[in-house]
Amino acid sequence: MEVAVEILKKHWGYSDFRPDQKPVIEQILQGKSTLALLPTGGGKSICFQVPALVLGGLTLVISPLIALMKDQVEGLKKRGIQAAAIHSGYNSQEVKQMMENALQGHYQLIYISPERLETTNFREYLPNLPIKLLVVDEAHCISMWGQDFRPSYRQIKDVKPLIPNAIIAAFTASAPQWIQDDIIHQLELKKPFVFRGEFHRPNLNFYAVNTENKSGYLLRLLQRTKGCSLIFSSSRKETEENARFLHSHGIGATYYHAGLSSEERSKRQSLWMQGKFPVMCCTNAFGMGVDKPDVRLVLHTRPPKNPEDYYQEAGRAGRDGGESYCVLLHQASDWVEIEQQLKEQHPSKIELERIYHATANTLQLSPGQGQLDAIPFSPATIATKYNISLRNVSIGLKALEVCSQIQLLESGFMPSRIQFIAPYQEVYEVRIQHTVLSNTVDILLRQHGGIFEFPTVINEIAMAKRLRLPEIEVRRQLAHMQQLRLINYWPQTDLPKILFKGGRSMYPSINDAPLKQLFDLRVQSLQRLKEYATFENCRSVFWQQYFSGQNTYSGCGKCDVCKRKNRNNKDLYNEQWIVQQIIAKPITLENLLLRIPTELQNNCTNIVRNLLDEGTIAQENNVLIPTYPSKNP
Repeated sequence: MEVAVEILKKHWGYSDFRPDQKPVIEQILQGKSTLALLPTGGGKSICFQVPALVLGGLTLVISPLIALMKDQVEGLKKRGIQAAAIHSGYNSQEVKQMMENALQGHYQLIYISPERLETTNFREYLPNLPIKLLVVDEAHCISMWGQDFRPSYRQIKDVKPLIPNAIIAAFTASAPQWIQDDIIHQLELKKPFVFRGEFHRPNLNFYAVNTENKSGYLLRLLQRTKGCSLIFSSSRKETEENARFLHSHGIGATYYHAGLSSEERSKRQSLWMQGKFPVMCCTNAFGMGVDKPDVRLVLHTRPPKNPEDYYQEAGRAGRDGGESYCVLLHQASDWVEIEQQLKEQHPSKIELERIYHATANTLQLSPGQGQLDAIPFSPATIATKYNISLRNVSIGLKALEVCSQIQLLESGFMPSRIQFIAPYQEVYEVRIQHTVLSNTVDILLRQHGGIFEFPTVINEIAMAKRLRLPEIEVRRQLAHMQQLRLINYWPQTDLPKILFKGGRSMYPSINDAPLKQLFDLRVQSLQRLKEYATFENCRSVFWQQYFSGQNTYSGCGKCDVCKRKNRNNKDLYNEQWIVQQIIAKPITLENLLLRIPTELQNNCTNIVRNLLDEGTIAQENNVLIPTYPSKNP
């Protein structure tokens, strides 16, 4: 640990580790298999990056997102640490060069996607690499019962025999007990050290407000909030509407969602980070890797689908230790709509078969094809060709992956490839009949051995120079050859890619039992979040119990539920009277104060503010109205 502290000082500038980091690092350095649950902002990356430098050799980090890999590698390089990320954005020659560099000891950490572990070429390198530590980041992705299930994570255990001396360390920000157990089971960890970070953050005030006047509540809260805020919404449209609404009331707000270009997203994120716009209205596409310390408010205008997502997003508040608020707005219809969305995300077997064949037919796959090479595909093309909504195509493909029919790979650059699919004699005859194609066919046959056996990378620009033709004409000829059923042609692309397990089948036997189990568990998770939002129990205690499985916690005294319970009898009497007045007839605060003795008016004003904060009442056009009378005293 002394060496670890020195490395921390040298590369990160900190004098010591946080309390949650130290036991995790100690166990890893002692060679113990480890599962660490560290909440968002808990500094989990240091828990494996520092041991990587102490242990020496090479640390292999499995990460689910290219963007996360790039961010981590860039950060390490800035600290003088040699690191690389191998992902689908690189071609095979570039990957080979990086692996050769790794063999020569040029890297201390290498980040890869879980799908990379499944490739034969990569596995052949593993026994020759000095891998001391295998890190599984975002380890909850290994559980099919979680929201972010990635089937390729389940192959991680298969490479352990290739690196028998590597220490295994798995990390996740949040996972209930049953997913923790699944992580340990799937990674085959023997008597691991399990560390659960502190899920009680005393500077966070949790509120859950049942209201139909969400925009009014949002505006009133932001008018009283100093510092930066995050407003999470469930749709792109709502983020834009919220930003315009707040802007029209003099609050500096911008919006962020996946529909914006990468340049525009980067620009807006930068402006918010700099405080140029204090309010960011966003979908859950925002926030991955964002670490802004002075977020004073995180508000959700609608519940997410499970407690893990909510806690992770809400946890972006108050990372500097300052007093901050996490507010969840909800109404009865929200829970019904979300459960309906969950049903739509788990299609019937008939619908799955339809999307399976639509995808295979669009890619022109014959029986048995599609299992060896990842094929670029466009979900939009499938949707248009077979008159299926793009959303249903995307949902169906994800469901087929859960049912082990296909494997989806991240988008990334892939060079152009072709393969001759017609017999040589037929190719020769076409060459004679279509003289305009003869030179193109000749170049392909001369320069690319094995082009009849497997897809082969080509360079249309180089071909155009050889043929003395415009590049667009070469691409047109290749497309024409595909129409003649001479070749399969895959132009250069950044599209996502797909593999068919066992090759394309004309009569796929789809086992949808895992999909049904997944639906049941997701409904249960939604119900747990509904409990959090609607039950009259301490909200901070809920989180501690949910993630630890223990029931030994006392109330925080700060959430909306605790504040209601802690009021003295005098305040409770006044509150009851005020609520009864508003239920009887909506009224402005000014008119309400006219009914109160002068010496009690300040107290009445404070009570009204508390009732508005809690969502017991709302305010529309300066008129106080009830929100959910059945909950009133």
